[in-house]
Amino acid sequence: MTSFEPDFKLNTKILHKLHFRLIVLFFLFNSILGFSIGKTKQEFFYHSGFQQKDSIPIKDTTKVIKKQPLEDPIFYNAKDSTIYSLDGKKIYLFGDGVVNYQKIELKAQYIEFDMEKKEVFAKGIPDSTGKVIGSPIFKDGGQTYTMNDIFYNFNSKKAKINGVITEQNGGFVHSDITKKMGDNSVNLKNGKFTSCNLPHPHFYIAMTKGKVIPNDKIIFGPSYLVIEDVPFPLVIPFGYFPNTRQRSSGIIIPEYGEEIVRGVFLRGGGFYFGISDYFDLKLTTDIYSFGSWAVHSHSTYKKRYRFSGNLGIDVSKNILNDSTQSTSYNIVWTHTQDSKASPNSNFSASVNFGSTDYNHFNSSNLTDYLSNQVNSSINYSKTFVGTPFRMSTAFTHSQNNRSQVVSVDFPRVSISMDKIYPFKRESEIGAPAWYEKIGISVNTSIDNKVAVKEKNLFKRSVIDSMSNGIKHEIPLMTSFNLLKFIQVSPSVYYSEFWYASTIRKNWVDGSGSTPGKVVEDTVPGFRRAWQYSTGVSMSTKIYGMFNFGKDKAIQAIRHVLTPTISISYRPDFSDPSYGFYKTYQTDQKGNTAKYSIFERGVYGSPGAGKSGMISFGLGNNLEMKVRSSKDTINNFKKIKIFENLSFNSSYNLLADSMKLQPISFTGSTRLFDKININFNGVLNPYALNNKGVAYNAYEFNTNGKFARLTSFSIGVDFSLNSAKKDKNSNKQTPIVGPPPNGERDNSSFGQSMSSNNITTQSVDFEIPWNLRVNYNFNYSKPAYEKSTNQTLGFSGDLSLTPKWKIGFSSGYDFQIRKLSTTSINIYRDLHCWEMRLTLIPLGFRKMYSFQINVKSGMLQDLKWTKRDSYLDNL
Repeated sequence: MTSFEPDFKLNTKILHKLHFRLIVLFFLFNSILGFSIGKTKQEFFYHSGFQQKDSIPIKDTTKVIKKQPLEDPIFYNAKDSTIYSLDGKKIYLFGDGVVNYQKIELKAQYIEFDMEKKEVFAKGIPDSTGKVIGSPIFKDGGQTYTMNDIFYNFNSKKAKINGVITEQNGGFVHSDITKKMGDNSVNLKNGKFTSCNLPHPHFYIAMTKGKVIPNDKIIFGPSYLVIEDVPFPLVIPFGYFPNTRQRSSGIIIPEYGEEIVRGVFLRGGGFYFGISDYFDLKLTTDIYSFGSWAVHSHSTYKKRYRFSGNLGIDVSKNILNDSTQSTSYNIVWTHTQDSKASPNSNFSASVNFGSTDYNHFNSSNLTDYLSNQVNSSINYSKTFVGTPFRMSTAFTHSQNNRSQVVSVDFPRVSISMDKIYPFKRESEIGAPAWYEKIGISVNTSIDNKVAVKEKNLFKRSVIDSMSNGIKHEIPLMTSFNLLKFIQVSPSVYYSEFWYASTIRKNWVDGSGSTPGKVVEDTVPGFRRAWQYSTGVSMSTKIYGMFNFGKDKAIQAIRHVLTPTISISYRPDFSDPSYGFYKTYQTDQKGNTAKYSIFERGVYGSPGAGKSGMISFGLGNNLEMKVRSSKDTINNFKKIKIFENLSFNSSYNLLADSMKLQPISFTGSTRLFDKININFNGVLNPYALNNKGVAYNAYEFNTNGKFARLTSFSIGVDFSLNSAKKDKNSNKQTPIVGPPPNGERDNSSFGQSMSSNNITTQSVDFEIPWNLRVNYNFNYSKPAYEKSTNQTLGFSGDLSLTPKWKIGFSSGYDFQIRKLSTTSINIYRDLHCWEMRLTLIPLGFRKMYSFQINVKSGMLQDLKWTKRDSYLDNL
């Protein structure tokens, strides 16, 4: 023991001396080569292609390398520290290390360089709790990889990766062992493919081996489906997923099922043609075992900054039983022109044209099924720059699916001149004179209309039944103020109609047992009709205010009255001197009646009978100012008692009798900022005789009443909902990485993602509940018999939890005292999956539909559907 101590002391001194000399040599070596130890700020380092930035340049005394081994320098940095090996061949980055080379970026908690081999190694480091933080994230071009660790060679651009996760166009690829090749393709072993963005996905396709070719395809060997860590026994020997952002053609897998009426079906199968970047085409078909079939064609087109649109053509044949067969078609086309394409002209289309029974047998939603009116329009308009002229042409179509009447207006052309002021001075000095405000405009319209039953739409007789003509309108008007507050607007209106034919009515006597009748003939030949009128209108506003005092709950009431009065004159164009009206015999007794030779014209006939009309109206707006405890600045708020309450009528000075016209009234208000009320009605001032016909006697003089209420309608609607949640209360799950709490959310299947494969309404979880109610009441009593009609509709939704949502829509029929068509929709967000249940428990549309599916469009065929067709109710 004693002999050992001197040796130990001696050795310690020697070690201290050697240690001191090594430190001196190291700092000397460091000063020569420009190395640094323990740097914690960003520096610049240049050696063998590696660079690090610094604000202080360091003189490099090493030998100049004439040719760099790498094409570009490598930039790196670390938040914690950067340490260099004594031989200068390796660099160690600790704490949020970053390496950038060309388009490559590598981030990790720990990064190690080998400058001689041009290799880098990166991994995460466990924290004090043992959880690994700062796992490597590798980016190469548009590809991102998250992994456990990585070896990467800058020369060969190859990498060996353990535990990688990468996103591929909406899908995620997991792999235990991965090799990245120089062409960016990836070979993997024990991989997973899924659309779930969690590190431990809820479902995946387990691949024993595979290859990922970026922007092309994913090829895999023997694979099987795993849901919630439970493998399914179905094994796929090989396969591939498309992995491209470009359009590509492919097969559309059909949906299979069974219906009672139409039998077993394959529905929605076909082919998608990715023709170009501007145009595509999808062809699908439905086939039923009992003979029904359908063919669907849908195309989308778009050219940036020019136009966009889509076209759909559907043809179907439904064989429901021996006596019920229907062949129907439907065409849907929408076209929108970009405003930048042609600022002075525009072309648009919104076409929905087809068989009147198409929605009855083929509607995919309740709204289409209940719709009785279908409309279409194709429009082109052009403005002639530098002139007041503009032109528009249109094709319009409407059809009633209940009456099966189709109305078409084509071509419909309008050429108009904007209002010009011919007496206006070129240089305005002072206030304009009254005659300078005289304006004139011109409008010319061309129409060609027909209304026929659907079964006769494509027959030749439709051309003969078309009604066409040309109309010219020339309004001349001006305005000025009288006594400062009264606005006066005189006007003269002239219109002219051009027709290619007129009609002629004659009485033809009967012979024997055949009674006589009126025969109407069409007389070809150009005829012109015209009419004119003149008038003047006056209007003003009267304000009334009643103050109760600032210390009162109701501080003030304001009443705004808008009285209007107008006088107009129109001559009697049924006078024989004009030649527009003629008489004909109506019966065997020789009674006659007057008719217009233009009454079949598309614009009708000039007015019959003299008209010296005085029209008057009164508009009302009533508001009150009340004390408010919520507004601490103004301490009051405005409440609208009536947003509008107006009365209108007229008096014909030149009429022989019943000069006073019915009085109409309309009103609207809003209660509690939630309930909307709209109403209107008509009051007839004349009494009825025993036959229920109004005659020249006022109701007030006959029955002591002001007037008869002949019609009245009122509508009430309101919407109630809960307060919106705080925007920061719902956090979204990151695309790659663990959920916010660091654990997998097995209870609720995680957070919501968008759906690409089911055409349904978007799901809003911001409002936990919402209720919408509308009520309409209609009353009619033109004579002694009255009729009433009431409708009640209500709809809403309720979010039981952030993942469950229930929606409903229904109504009540007061005549049959039953609920109208009712639908219930249940939605469940399952993170990467979703579930939908639709129920229609009542009526002819009674059916149900259940579906659970993957949200991602890439795996849209991974679903299970069970539904019942409403056609089975037949």
